[in-house]
Amino acid sequence: MPGRRTALVAGATGVTGTPLVEELLLAGWPVYALSRRAPMLRAGVPSAGLQHVGVDLTDAGASAAALSRLRDVTHLFYCGNAPRQDVRLSLMRNVIDALDQHAAGLENVHLMQGTKYYGCHLGPFKVPARETDARIAGGDFYYSEEDCVRERQRGARWTWTAARPHSVCGYARGNPLNLAVVLAIYGSLQHALGGTFAFPSTRACFEARFNVADSELLARAAIWCATTRGCGNEAFNINNGDVFRWRDIWPRLAGFFGLEASGPQPQRLPEFLAAHESTWRELAAAKSLAPFPYQDIARWAQGDYRAPNSRLGCEYDLYSDLGKARGRGFTEHVDSADMFLRLFARLRAQRVIP
Repeated sequence: MPGRRTALVAGATGVTGTPLVEELLLAGWPVYALSRRAPMLRAGVPSAGLQHVGVDLTDAGASAAALSRLRDVTHLFYCGNAPRQDVRLSLMRNVIDALDQHAAGLENVHLMQGTKYYGCHLGPFKVPARETDARIAGGDFYYSEEDCVRERQRGARWTWTAARPHSVCGYARGNPLNLAVVLAIYGSLQHALGGTFAFPSTRACFEARFNVADSELLARAAIWCATTRGCGNEAFNINNGDVFRWRDIWPRLAGFFGLEASGPQPQRLPEFLAAHESTWRELAAAKSLAPFPYQDIARWAQGDYRAPNSRLGCEYDLYSDLGKARGRGFTEHVDSADMFLRLFARLRAQRVIP
C-alpha cells in the first residue's frame, strides 16, 4: 500500500538485532531479517510479517544478489558487527550501496553505535556524555562507519540516525553474551558452589556510577528516532534512564539466586568464569539446561576497558545524558535493577540457568 514502511534489519540475530525485529513485528511492520540464521523470536511475537534473508554478508556476490531483490525497503536498521573495523566498514558499505541503488523508497539508515563513541573504553572520560562532545583522538570505534553513511547520504533523499546505548542487556539465542546473561551464569555458579554473591571486581568499580540499556527499550528508541520528523541526520544517547552504583543494586540481584550479597572479592569475573567451566558443565548436565557457549564468556567478560580491563571492572563513572532524546519526545524509562531481575527470570524460564 502507498506509504507502507518496510524494514531491513541487518545482523538480525544479535542482542540488538533480534529485539529490533521483534519490536518492528509487534508494531505491524513487514521485516526482512538479514543474517546467516533466522532469528528466534520470543513468545507472543507474530512472525507472519517476517522474511528471513539468509546470507553471509562477507560474501559480496551473494549479498548483492539478495539485497537487489529488497526493493520495498524503506528503513535499514544496521546492527551488523565484525571483529575487524575494516570488515565492519566494508559490510556496512555494501548493504547501504545496494539499498541506495535498488530501494527507491529508502527513507532512513539507522546505526547502532554506543558509548565507545565518547572513548569510554580508553579510560576516564567526560560524564555525562553528550552527543555534542568532540570526537576522541584514537577512539575510532564508530567514526568511520558514521562518516561512510554521511558521505553516502549526501544528495540522497534518505536520512541517517544513530543510537548510542551502553552495555545493552537482553537475550538473543544467536548471540547470548552480554552483562545480564553473564551475571545470571555467575549467580547460578555461586549458588551451586554454596558461595555468596560476592562482587567480582574492585571497590572502585563497586562505587562508580554506571548505566545500561534494556535491549527492548533500545529497539523501540531506534524505531522512534528513525521515523520521527526532526530526528534525521542526528545521533541520540539511549539508556534506561537511571544511573546506579553496583553497591546499591547488588543485594537485589543476589536475592534472585537466594544468596547473601557481599562486597568486592579478590577473584575477578573473568578469572572466576575461567576457573569454573567444569562446574558449569556438570550443573548444565544435572539440570538439563539449554546449550550455552560457556567457553566464550570468560573471554567476553575480559572486555576492552583499559582500567582495569574488564567489562565488570570499569573503575570510573560511565553514563550518558539523555536530554536530547527526552526533549524530542522519547521518554521511556526502565528501572535497571528490575531489568536484570526480569532477564534472569526469562533465562530461568528458557532453561539457560537453573
